[in-house]
Amino acid sequence: MRRITRSGAEQLINLDFWQLLQAGDLSQDLVLQQGDTVIIPVASESTPSEIAQLTAANFSPDTVNINVVGEVERPGTLQVSPNTTLNQAVLAAGGFNNRATETVELLRLNPNGTVTQRQVEVDLAQGIDEEKNPLILNNDVVVVGRNGRARFNDAVGGILSPFLQILAPLRLFF
Repeated sequence: MRRITRSGAEQLINLDFWQLLQAGDLSQDLVLQQGDTVIIPVASESTPSEIAQLTAANFSPDTVNINVVGEVERPGTLQVSPNTTLNQAVLAAGGFNNRATETVELLRLNPNGTVTQRQVEVDLAQGIDEEKNPLILNNDVVVVGRNGRARFNDAVGGILSPFLQILAPLRLFF
C-alpha cells in the first residue's frame, strides 16, 4: 500500500493478505486512510489447496458461472458454488447421457488472457485432484463429447438419410 504521510513523504507498506487469510494475522488488516493507494499484484500461480482456501473465504462469491455443453442431460450455463469440482459440474448438468464419452474437455480463460484446454478422464468416485478432478473456476467451459457408438450412428445416419428419403414415398405402395 502506498500512503502519503503528514510530512508529504511517500510511505510503502507491504501487507501479506495470505497471512491474514491463513493465520488470522490482524496486523495485515490495515485501516485505510484518505489518499491511500492499494496495489494488488496478480497471482501468477496457485495450487489447488490455495484455490480451495480462497473459495471457502467469506469474501469469495456465493456462486460462479460455468458452461457444461455436449452430451449431458441438461447442457447449458450453470451457477455452482465456488468450490465445485469437475465431477460435481457434470452431475449438476444431469450427468452423462447415453451418447457421452467419459473423457471431457476443460476450457479455462486464464488471468493473463491465455486459454488452457485439457482433456480429463472423468472418474465420479475421485475426490479433489488437480489432474483427475480439478476445481471449476468462474467462466470455465466443460465439453462432453460423443462416444464412439454415437459418432458411428451419426455418420451412418448421415450417409443413409438421402436414400431413406427417396424410399419413403415407395413405402406407401407396399
